[in-house]
Amino acid sequence: MTESEFQEFLITVGYRYNKKSQSAFNSFEGFHTIIEFRTSENRYAIRLSAMTEDQDSLDAKIKEFASENKDFVSRAFYKKHMINISIKMSVDSEIDRERLKKAASFMMRLCKSDLITPVCIVCSRNRKTGLYVVGQELMPICERCIVRKRRQYEHRRDMFDKKTQNMPAGILGAVFGAALGASVYVLIYQIFSFWGIPAGLIAACCFGGFVVTGERATKLSAVVCGAISFLFFLAAEYMALVAGMSILIEHEGGGIAVTEAMEMTNISLTDISYLKAILLEIAVGSAVMIAVGVVYFLKRMLTRPLKISKNIL
Repeated sequence: MTESEFQEFLITVGYRYNKKSQSAFNSFEGFHTIIEFRTSENRYAIRLSAMTEDQDSLDAKIKEFASENKDFVSRAFYKKHMINISIKMSVDSEIDRERLKKAASFMMRLCKSDLITPVCIVCSRNRKTGLYVVGQELMPICERCIVRKRRQYEHRRDMFDKKTQNMPAGILGAVFGAALGASVYVLIYQIFSFWGIPAGLIAACCFGGFVVTGERATKLSAVVCGAISFLFFLAAEYMALVAGMSILIEHEGGGIAVTEAMEMTNISLTDISYLKAILLEIAVGSAVMIAVGVVYFLKRMLTRPLKISKNIL
């Protein structure tokens, strides 16, 4: 089922689609059943915020539904005042419609029973709730909690906006951090190369150095730190090879000869098999640094205050 087909289907079962959260909702006597359309995970997620005084009976009903429909229910459980049902997508939109209808009907039967009562997703209390998009997630929240969340949002937004990026200072901090990480990389390499994996330390120190001195991280800073990290990684890899060669020469009674070690290293790099091994190390190290960069960028995104919409009911 495509997103447009999903939206058309929702109209037929009385659900309303919210584009910001890419999910749909249906409200009934204080209950808010939410259906999320997750193409990346190849499933639909249906959730309902509620509480019960008889968890054993509720668990039994959920397990019974999951057992009767095990061909398309991947997960079904009640945890932390939330009923969750995950439904596998199929290649046939008609089959998806029937599956969603079954799950939606089951949720409605629960709402009409005396087994559960609606609650706020934040405080887990039985209060009148509205539906708000927090970040990209649709949440049933009571008035008291939404006021508190808005205050937190305003405070975090003010703190975030007060930070100004100082690119020159950030670059200086990134260079210092990358140099520190590269020095440690050279030392570690003399013990064992670890196939370039310690290169992640260079990237971590580089990104960390930028944040400490540049204060505010942006997409541009991620690109700058990535370039600085890679250059220092290449330099560290070469210096590690030279250091290893210098130690080898010293063990054979040649004394500490950096120039000779550099010449020997350059000659070794002309050997195809040796060069391939070094390029493999660089490739692995680069992949690790990219992973560190992704984590850094995701962390930057998570530090942004989540926007809160108006009540969409």
